[in-house]
Amino acid sequence: MAGFLPYIDPENANPNIAKEYEGAAINVQIPVFNGHLFTARRRAAEYQLRAADQRVRDLEDRIVRDVRTSWEASRTAYEAISETAQLVQQANLALNLAQGRYNLGLASIVELTQAQLGQIQAQVENLNAKYEYQEAYAALQYTIGSLR
Repeated sequence: MAGFLPYIDPENANPNIAKEYEGAAINVQIPVFNGHLFTARRRAAEYQLRAADQRVRDLEDRIVRDVRTSWEASRTAYEAISETAQLVQQANLALNLAQGRYNLGLASIVELTQAQLGQIQAQVENLNAKYEYQEAYAALQYTIGSLR
């Protein structure tokens, strides 16, 4: 390190006095006894690395859990479609039977309208199952990163 005093007027200054204001210094640091600072920094870095690794594992576990949950919801919704389709078929058969009985005079209009209501309810359930499957499938696609 070196320096000088810039506010001295060199024309009016005594050359012997100007030398008194000049100086030089050397600053040397040898980290032999630093109070285990480097060891503490290394340990802190290792702990930070372990914490980062744990966060990565936690995120991986969370992603796996989310994908499995979305997959199960999608599979369950898909299976519900075939079940509700069977209900629609049974409701159609029940309506045909009620219509035939009504045409023969063996059933009342109440039985016929109840069969029609059952058919409509089965169709609504089937459409709801299809919608829920599409919703669950879209959620699965989003979870695995296919949709943004």
